[in-house]
Amino acid sequence: MSSTEIEFTPGKLSNEAIVAIVKSAGISDEIIKISKPNAWIMESRRIYFADGKVLLLKIGTNDEWTDEASILNQLHATQVLHHIGIPQPNLLAYAENKTSYGFRFLLLEAYNGTRLYDLYSTADSVNRIMIFESLAYTYSKIHRIKNSWSGVWNGSPDKKKYPIHPARFYSNAEFHGGSGRFLLEKGIISKALFDDICNAWDNNLPYLEQRESSLAHISPFPWSIYMAHDNGNYSVTGLAALGDFMWWDPMSDVAHLLYPPYMDKILKHLNLWVPGNHDPPLLSNAVVPDMPAANDARSSDNHETLPQMPFEDEYSQLSPYEDHTF
Repeated sequence: MSSTEIEFTPGKLSNEAIVAIVKSAGISDEIIKISKPNAWIMESRRIYFADGKVLLLKIGTNDEWTDEASILNQLHATQVLHHIGIPQPNLLAYAENKTSYGFRFLLLEAYNGTRLYDLYSTADSVNRIMIFESLAYTYSKIHRIKNSWSGVWNGSPDKKKYPIHPARFYSNAEFHGGSGRFLLEKGIISKALFDDICNAWDNNLPYLEQRESSLAHISPFPWSIYMAHDNGNYSVTGLAALGDFMWWDPMSDVAHLLYPPYMDKILKHLNLWVPGNHDPPLLSNAVVPDMPAANDARSSDNHETLPQMPFEDEYSQLSPYEDHTF
């Protein structure tokens, strides 16, 4: 089957088509199993070989979530991580457009190690501290890479996709809309609390927009970090959600690492970020002062048009701890 003959329907890509993609990447080893599809942003299929290696095929199924820039961003994020000495599965082939196959994809080595959530759940307090010392070491490498502007990459780290600053974007995407609006409409939070949350962010937009910009993962979640435990030592073996890498305040990563979703127990280890482990060293450095926003910063007339974001209902039936690969 030639690449141009492959017909694609999300969730129904044939094994024959997958074998054709693998062979077109120059890999002719015997395939013994191909996993069923699972999806979270991108559809993924694991490909098992007779010699024991495993590859991962990630397929774009929604053009709004996986466009050409998104594929290229993951390529460049992989290269940057390799360059700064952070282990990452090798990217073997990719298609940033839909010309050849009718879909965009990435073919890479499968992740080694154990996801942070699973590792942390079985570790005692001593080992949990060791885990986060390793995370601090890894993310300090990432955050040492600085940039003059904040924003989403447009297929390359030197190109900005949207003119809006991430802090202002998230004001709408996460607070006024997105998760904040979802919680309000579901009656989980009150209107007064919703307004307080939005105002706390918006009142400090000038401060947030002048923060130093660094390379940031943005999604350093317990299901997108893989680690190994060998000879009493913990080390990061790979980072998923590579399409989320961008230029922004490094404390966005630190906050997610210290307050990960569904892992409230982690709060007892707030003292892990101490001088020497991370720069900036303390989470308290990220506390936003009560700065009044400029009058036009909160005016809806001055907000730029924001790209459409996937809404929570799309994922309401999915668990991040199932075997989703990002």
